[in-house]
Amino acid sequence: MTTINVTAEHIAKGTPRECSFCPVALAVKDAFPHDVAVSIGHRYISMYSHERHELLPIPEDVRGLIAAIDAGRPVEPFTFDLDYPAVATS
Repeated sequence: MTTINVTAEHIAKGTPRECSFCPVALAVKDAFPHDVAVSIGHRYISMYSHERHELLPIPEDVRGLIAAIDAGRPVEPFTFDLDYPAVATS
């Protein structure tokens, strides 16, 4: 498990509705600097490195926070855990 810290800075600098530049994507990139790209979907976080692609499920409560960010509602900084690696490797 890896704890992801979505900070006030991530929230301020992130771009809502931009899967690679939203606050959660920025926080995941900070937590996993070895991955070259991160994309936040509706249910999964896609992490791409030179050798592989990981799909990590987004916890349900975090999906609600992402929806709030995308809708322009204010959110406080938050943390969540990701099971990495998880689900599928291709």
